[in-house]
This record gives sequence, structure tokens and C-alpha cells, in this order.
Amino acid sequence: MPVQDIPEILLLCMEDKHSTAFKEALPKFWPSFRSDSKITITTLNERLAAVPRSLSYQLVVSPANSYGRLDGAFDDAISRAFCLPDHPYDTLTDAAQQVLYDKYRGFAPPGTCTLVPFPSELHGKNPWGCKWVAICPTMRTPQNVTWDREIVYECVWSLLCEVERWNQNVREGKTHGERINRILMTPMATGCGQVSPKKWAAQLVLAMKYFVDAVEKPQRWSKLDWGNVYDDIEEIKQTWNLGW
Repeated sequence: MPVQDIPEILLLCMEDKHSTAFKEALPKFWPSFRSDSKITITTLNERLAAVPRSLSYQLVVSPANSYGRLDGAFDDAISRAFCLPDHPYDTLTDAAQQVLYDKYRGFAPPGTCTLVPFPSELHGKNPWGCKWVAICPTMRTPQNVTWDREIVYECVWSLLCEVERWNQNVREGKTHGERINRILMTPMATGCGQVSPKKWAAQLVLAMKYFVDAVEKPQRWSKLDWGNVYDDIEEIKQTWNLGW
């Protein structure tokens, strides 16, 4: 099965420690990536508002809370970049909370992903052509989540599942809309979540690697036995205690 429905990724790393951690994790946890890359990943050392207009993307990832409130840390940057000055600051929060209520009665469990289309009044209002926000809670509320040993892996996996499914349905004519060809995301849970850059990067890379494998090998991933499962788990367990 081809990987044509997996989007390109813009990895917005505002601090060098995150881009460095990612560059180190890629060859360590996905050695074949450079010779046979199935996902296009571009690292940017910029603020959200400073991303060049030439780098268009259709979706931005919110990595924060379970209630869809886009008002702190990177979520605050999202609301400022896509709502202000022409619309109220809470325009995207209101849209996200309505979708989360319909899907989860208002509480999206950490590790899930919900795609939220921009309300029509925000269309065409940003220079990057972004029309979606993905709500990927890494925590219920702002807090230290180092106890949640695989939260980054789970969020990245859920994100890729939702976007790939959307693109596949559009391609096959099952859903009316435009493909999500490129997404923008930040280092998940590394702010108030206090996940170390090394742990975040390792789990990001492993989630992408295993997701590509799952798409390419449905015969394996649709009929997993415990031997397969435990082999995969052992590699993920290596990330649990990666510190600063």
C-alpha cells in the first residue's frame, strides 16, 4: 500500500535544542530514513508568525489540552496568528470546542487527534493557506506529563491516522474537500509538559517509522501476534527514560 496520503511535515523548532534532538534521533531510531525516506520533513527554526509565506501548509497542530482551549503557549500563538486582528481571539477555540463536544462531549482524551476545519470567516485570512487545526492533547490541563511515558508517540500516531484517512477518503471520492498535503507541528509536550527534547524526538521518529511500516505492510499490521507487538514495544521502551 502506497504512502501517498501521508502529509509532508514542517517541524517548527523555535529552540536549537529541539532541532538538534530531532537530527540526532532520526539516524538512531530510523536508520533507513536517509536512503529510503517515505515522509518529507522540514525543520524550521522560526516563530509561527515568522514562517515564510512560501512555505504553505493546510493544517496546524495544537499539542496542548483536552478541552480545545487555544489560549496558552503555542496555542496562544495559533489564536493570534489565525484569528487576530480581524476576528475575536476565541474564534478557533469556539470552533474546536464545538467539534470536541460533538465527538467527545467536550473532553478529548490525551493521545487522541481531532481535525477541526477553520470556520468560514477565517478562510483566506492567513498567508500560508492554513484551513485546519488538529487538536492533539498531550495533557488534560497544563501540567507536567513526564509520568505519561508514551504520550508523544500516541499523539503523533493519532495525528497521522486522522490526516492519512482524510486524504485517502478525498482521493477515493468518499469525502468532499481538499487534501491536507502539508502540516505544521511543534515539539509536543516539551513546554509545561516537561518532556525532554530527546524523548520527544525519539518518540516522534518512532511513531513516523512504525506508521509508514503499517501503511506499507497491511498484511502484518492487520494481523499482529504478540511476538510482533512485543518486538515493537521494546524499541519504544528505550525512550521512556530519555532525559535532558
